[in-house]
Amino acid sequence: MKNSNKLRIALTIGLCAAAVTLPARAAETAASSATTSGGSAGMAESPETRIKHLHDQLRITADEESKWNTVAQVMLSNTSAINDAVRDRARMSKTMTAVDDLKSYEAIVDAHADGIKKLATAFAPLYAENTALVPSPYRPAPGISTRFCLDQNARR
Repeated sequence: MKNSNKLRIALTIGLCAAAVTLPARAAETAASSATTSGGSAGMAESPETRIKHLHDQLRITADEESKWNTVAQVMLSNTSAINDAVRDRARMSKTMTAVDDLKSYEAIVDAHADGIKKLATAFAPLYAENTALVPSPYRPAPGISTRFCLDQNARR
């Protein structure tokens, strides 16, 4: 049971990291699609594959499934929003001024920030069901990068 709790904590942190890496990967895919006919063939993992992997690692129960589906839908929606912003940027790249370039980058960053907010809102109910498994104050498990998920004390 103790190892199971540690795994769940580590995977929760992985989900946090996915919130950051999925949009970045989506941006890479969209950029690749805009410049080559190969599309996302070179991408290591599709958003759907990543979502399924997280679902399996988190061992989402039948009771948690509806909350997980909300999280997954938000992740896919975020990916789509990032893709749209990156495609717009690629489409305009040959005629952009420096200001246009900055504004197009701003649109990508805004889509990413909005996506993180939406993901946090969608993830909260699923996480709330499992708070008994997470130590307080929340800290990443040993060996897990704290780059994206820092405990409250580390932010000060």
